[in-house]
Amino acid sequence: MTHCDQTALLHEKLSLLVQIDRENWQQFVNHGRLTHYRAGESIFMPGESTSEIRFICEGLACHYYIKPDGTRRNKSFLQIAEVASSLSSMHSGQPARFGCEALQATLCLSLPYADFQQLCAALPVWQSVSQALLTRLALKKETREADLLLMSPTELYLQFCEQYPVLNQTLPNYHIASYLGISEVSLSRIRARLGVQNTYQRQKSHRH
Repeated sequence: MTHCDQTALLHEKLSLLVQIDRENWQQFVNHGRLTHYRAGESIFMPGESTSEIRFICEGLACHYYIKPDGTRRNKSFLQIAEVASSLSSMHSGQPARFGCEALQATLCLSLPYADFQQLCAALPVWQSVSQALLTRLALKKETREADLLLMSPTELYLQFCEQYPVLNQTLPNYHIASYLGISEVSLSRIRARLGVQNTYQRQKSHRH
């Protein structure tokens, strides 16, 4: 299978932001390399410097923080065409304050951030893609901050179910609870009040 075959979905998703023709796409793919990560494998750790920009081609990853008391707080879930990197670390060379983990078998197209910047300078379409990605990231961050400040845990959970219906059914409770900023016990209570149980929990219950 060629790089273009393995990156076809990435091309399709990014083209929803900015139309990318075959020639410009090939230029991008030629600068990158495909990297496979196993489920549970670290893509980068908190405290590591990351100079590569990684575009998810398939699978699922998660940005997360480790709090001073050692607890984990999931920052965002990353699916096809999202970027698994720390923008501040790529820009400054400083250690990333958060990490990234593959939650499923994940394939990324990775390239040095400096190479991506050169590509953006040389090809206007990639400058447009870069701007669209930054805008999307800023809007996502703004919405996430407002939701955490203004919504109740139950409202956050219902919104999560609407935004990520598949993840709600397949992710372990601790990943969902960590993303919502609550304990697994609190999540179970919310689900009990709503009369719902996800597929992961049903499968776990059947094994016991």
